[in-house]
Amino acid sequence: MSVTAEKTEAWVESELRKLMTDRSQIPDPHPLYAHLREHTPIRVHAGVTLVTAHKYVNALFRDPRFSRHEAAKREVRLLGDGGPQDQVDRDADTAQIVMLINQDNPAHNRIRRIIDQVFRPKAVARWQDQIDTITSSLIDKVADRGEFDLLHDLGFPLPEAVICAMMGVPVEDHSLWSGWIQTSIGANTRTATPSAEARAAVREAHRNFLLYFRELVARRRTSLSDDLVSELVRAEEDGERLSELELLGTLQMLISAGHETTANLLGNGMLSLIRNPEQYQRLRKDPDLVANAVEELLRYETPSPWALPRVATEDIELPDGVILPKGSFTILAIASANRDSSVFPDGDKLDVTRENNRHLGFAAGPHFCLGSMLARMEAKAMFRAIVTRLPELELAEEPTWKHSFTRAMTGLKVRAVR
Repeated sequence: MSVTAEKTEAWVESELRKLMTDRSQIPDPHPLYAHLREHTPIRVHAGVTLVTAHKYVNALFRDPRFSRHEAAKREVRLLGDGGPQDQVDRDADTAQIVMLINQDNPAHNRIRRIIDQVFRPKAVARWQDQIDTITSSLIDKVADRGEFDLLHDLGFPLPEAVICAMMGVPVEDHSLWSGWIQTSIGANTRTATPSAEARAAVREAHRNFLLYFRELVARRRTSLSDDLVSELVRAEEDGERLSELELLGTLQMLISAGHETTANLLGNGMLSLIRNPEQYQRLRKDPDLVANAVEELLRYETPSPWALPRVATEDIELPDGVILPKGSFTILAIASANRDSSVFPDGDKLDVTRENNRHLGFAAGPHFCLGSMLARMEAKAMFRAIVTRLPELELAEEPTWKHSFTRAMTGLKVRAVR
């Protein structure tokens, strides 16, 4: 669907309400994004500023006046259920605010320098064999099945098993994390006020995360090993270590940020390939294109379509002299920027051979995704296995989309083409 002059303001407002205020997923939001890029690339809706053009999104990611920390404090206050708080609740709130993803500089740089030791390429690369083994085992389970749910049989289990192995905990623990994550995502407050019931559920989820990781860290401190938790406990940079709440917030961040997004990269990516059969066949005939294809799938159907909200701490002048006013509560539409034709020729076309792919799927600037290398390793392993070990797949039924801040399906049922 292309941008046309017939699009009315009523249509735009209706689609924006579905996408933002109601948190409904539009099966294809890209016509709306294209219209906004062309006509109002910085658009205020229900008190939230949505930025859709690549040049503005890219610039704001890198601007120190564009504060994630201020937005995070607002979110934590909004999520409060209004009831009394004990020390665990207060610590859970603090852990949310001080986690790396919710910090600005200089605190962000300090925490990132410490954590980066654990995520340097050599440190992450040692998990490649484990990723390959888990991927192969998952493929074995579906290889002879005529029909299966690719998202739930392959997409979620891979990052779940990998992060549990990295943290040195039973894979069954991920069922606990998953429930807490879904509660937090499902009641996301960044574009709408949650109900008292939803706020209470989120508070309980954050409390459970804190207690779980507090107990896990305490165990590791008495018996350090080579798992991720132990490495973060040991990590030190220029004599500085993470505080306890910074450490607990970091562990929650690593689970929350890497779980749903990697699964959605695999699910959304496979849906995109099935709906673009010529690209799917090209990848099946030449699996060496997998690394390139992963970058294109990150661009084409971005698993995290919006960046976490930020607040402008002062007036910010953007390219072309456009001003983002001080105090603007702003969401950067990564999914829109990733199809901007001024940067990506034929941006609405999937091309697994696309070169110079400057997508923003992992953000940009200081908040460039800490786990990008791990996500790429998992995606490359799984897509290579799918196109080399499984028969050609087709949709068994049309997928439905979750009401979520992420670009997430409820499932992806596929069947082998016979």
